[in-house]
Amino acid sequence: KESKHRTSIDDEATRRGGGAMAFRSSGAAAAAASSSSSAGVLGGIFLTATATALGAKAFASTRVRRNTVGFLHPVARDGGGRERVLWCAVRAIMTAKPGVKVLLYTDLPPMPPSGEKDDKMVLSSSSEDFSVEGEELEDQESFWSRHMRRRALDKFGVRLPSPLEVVELKSTGLLNPSLYPRLTLVLQSLMSVAVGGEALLKATPEYYVDTCGVPFVLPLARLLGCRTACYVHYPVISTNMLRRVRQRKEMYNNRSTGALTSFAKTAYYKVFALLYGCVGSFAQVCVTNSSWTRGHVRDIFWRRFWWQQEPTAPSPSTVFPPCNTEELTEIPLKSGARNLKKPIILSIGQFRPEKDHALQIEAFALALRQAEGSGSNLRAIAHSRLVLVGGCRTEEDARRVEGLRQMARDLGLSDQQCEFHVNVPYSKIKDLLSRAVVGIHTMVDEHFGIGVVEYMASGVIAVANNSGGPAADIIAPVHGQATGYLASTAEEYASALVNALCISDREREKMQVAARTSIQRFSEKSFDDGFVGAMDGIF
Repeated sequence: KESKHRTSIDDEATRRGGGAMAFRSSGAAAAAASSSSSAGVLGGIFLTATATALGAKAFASTRVRRNTVGFLHPVARDGGGRERVLWCAVRAIMTAKPGVKVLLYTDLPPMPPSGEKDDKMVLSSSSEDFSVEGEELEDQESFWSRHMRRRALDKFGVRLPSPLEVVELKSTGLLNPSLYPRLTLVLQSLMSVAVGGEALLKATPEYYVDTCGVPFVLPLARLLGCRTACYVHYPVISTNMLRRVRQRKEMYNNRSTGALTSFAKTAYYKVFALLYGCVGSFAQVCVTNSSWTRGHVRDIFWRRFWWQQEPTAPSPSTVFPPCNTEELTEIPLKSGARNLKKPIILSIGQFRPEKDHALQIEAFALALRQAEGSGSNLRAIAHSRLVLVGGCRTEEDARRVEGLRQMARDLGLSDQQCEFHVNVPYSKIKDLLSRAVVGIHTMVDEHFGIGVVEYMASGVIAVANNSGGPAADIIAPVHGQATGYLASTAEEYASALVNALCISDREREKMQVAARTSIQRFSEKSFDDGFVGAMDGIF
């Protein structure tokens, strides 16, 4: 209106011969029009944001399912430490909050033929293992609920006390990193929002918990009215990662590049770290699995937004992952099953590139060469064998195992000296832990290291990487007594294996006792208490 009014005045001035005045007025009119256009754009953005927020609030008020907690775990059958944390977290909530219904968002294996889809296939002959409140409720339990509960018990020894609702996700294939050879972190994170959107639109819980590291879903969950929490196993990006890129240090996830490419990658990672810190701040409760992870999350996650005076996001806490220490500590430290003359060197870990199984094989071959032509004190090494146990998630993992087999043969190791056991049940792992003498772990910056704790609980001497959780939290002296060995290079690992296999029986027993004493803080009960206590921040 003001613009039109001024234009009419200018027209009148022109008619009266005021040319100069008309020129000045037309400039004022243009400025006013530009100001009006900018205000319109800002107003449109404001109205759109307001409408979106109001729409989300209206959606939340009608769609949020009260007294439900949803766990987003897109692949709930990877067989690793994250899946163990998932089942123990579900069990802890079921036990502590019996009035809360648990939802699990995950992909599902192919449905068995209708003739085979039978409770007996899932529960075998022990349906009493899954007794719940009343027979009627048990009869109504879905096939996939029983399937998941059976998997938790068979694979990890975790017994879920009540049924859960399984929400199938069809879009989890979007998280496959092989689809994104470039800009993997950004594209995978953006696709995780699509997977999270599918989950939350199918069933919107009152409480949303991320246990597998998809933080970009957190803002969406908050927008849809959920109260949010996350359990961080490993930061998507860390300051260590930024340093390696800047220094052009070659690793499984950082190829060697030139200076210009390294500069571009560093800028890319810094921008992504900024985004990661922003979305992470949408978690109303943040729990980490080790002091190493907590330090990196504290450095990257935003505590407050720029318009806020005081921090609003809580400081991350630490709840160590659940390790089956109660059952494993029942394994005798001394038994005929542990053959010290023909010892087993055990490796437990998924066959993923970051686990660096190649370093284990190389170190074992070096240790064997050290034993060649040596005296009787190294005879145990010459007769030892390396047993690698782990899960294969994809065809790529299976090909990696075949590559490791070939590597072992190229180093002169027979199939009897270097064994592979893929996707074995928990009972097999427990049997190997009862017979192994030394356990080896080689991942750099392992966020925690459940396998290392299982070694120590079982009486197996641990040889782990001198970084991350094992160095910061696990292999720590107890009253001056060593609880294991730390190494970094193949030569250091070979020396540690020699020392672990050749120490006296008395020294071995002292180390075993100290290790068992130190790992009590990693028990499943400690995790249950700590996790429920942390989740009380949103319940």
